[in-house]
Amino acid sequence: MQHCRITRVTPYVVGMGWRNCVFAHVETDDGIDGIGEGSMEHQPQGIAEAIARLADGHAIGRSAFDTERLVNETVRHEFARSPIVNSAIAAIEMACWDIVGKALGVPVYALLGGRVRDERIPAYALGWHRVGFSESEISEAARAAANAGYRGLKFDPFDTTARDPDRSAIERAGGRVRSAREAVGPMVDLMIDGHGRFSPASAIAIAQAMEPYGLYWFEEPSDPDSSATLAAVGRNIRTRLATGERCLSRSSIQAVLETHEVDVLQPDIVHVGGIMEAKKIAAMADALYVPVSFHNPFGPVATAAALQLDTCTTNVFSQESCCAFDVPWRFDLVENAPRPVDGHYEVTTAPGLGVGAFRPEVAAAHPFDPQAVPPLLMRR
Repeated sequence: MQHCRITRVTPYVVGMGWRNCVFAHVETDDGIDGIGEGSMEHQPQGIAEAIARLADGHAIGRSAFDTERLVNETVRHEFARSPIVNSAIAAIEMACWDIVGKALGVPVYALLGGRVRDERIPAYALGWHRVGFSESEISEAARAAANAGYRGLKFDPFDTTARDPDRSAIERAGGRVRSAREAVGPMVDLMIDGHGRFSPASAIAIAQAMEPYGLYWFEEPSDPDSSATLAAVGRNIRTRLATGERCLSRSSIQAVLETHEVDVLQPDIVHVGGIMEAKKIAAMADALYVPVSFHNPFGPVATAAALQLDTCTTNVFSQESCCAFDVPWRFDLVENAPRPVDGHYEVTTAPGLGVGAFRPEVAAAHPFDPQAVPPLLMRR
């Protein structure tokens, strides 16, 4: 029997256009290796250092088959949760699942209950409007994305960091949303992302101003730190309230869900600490009949992990996808990087995460980029 004891963990920081992604390549004594991703919006070098430290302190010598125990003991020994520690744990945990799946010759979803869907996984597009931000540019880009088969388009139409934008700023945002709606018609979902920047009163006013455009959801209208604040927004808008990407644990997710105002939960597999934790969080949402859409603006391995969960999780309805709008060489980082076709992902039958071999030479060709910073809340 293969034990797949971990012998080496190598972190990689890869500059990928507008952000740096972080990967953990995990090797074992049985010659089976795996790849995980610990990307976060900021602090990639800190995550890489945390991966190396956690590997030395907790992972080396352990069997990849004991993933749940490894994660639990690592979390307890680290004592305090943080996004950096969670991301590092997620990278190692994903790689362990990849190793176990490869050792057994099955995809990860087969180890987590098996398929709940045989059909393709629908995706909604992120990053489709990077060509520009005028109404005409938004219209053209939205039409192109819809023609590519995406069931939904998400974007941040706001060009101010203010908690309480003036009427002209709200009107500019509304014009961009209107342009997207006119371009794609009524059958494509439009979602807007506030990135947590607004006060409750402004978030409510913005949601009401956007109602004529038939939004599917308003994401993070206010900071997610206060579940009471989000609940106040949810009670006063007709548009679905979506949130969850910056909730780092089951307890923080529970606080949000208990308001009964969240209509779509968006846990991030990396931010919460890995595949199993995200699976548990999705079950918490399912107990309250809340659908889940896993947050995923990162690299090909995080996308593959999300698709494994999409395949075996009953309350998932669509997967966030930036693949088609990312640096083209993202598909070279691993042997079989997920790629949407006609706005959908095929359910893989390949073992592990389904991505095959990691290519360190591609990662090394695109090192850390200090200019690769997410454009969140920046003036355009």
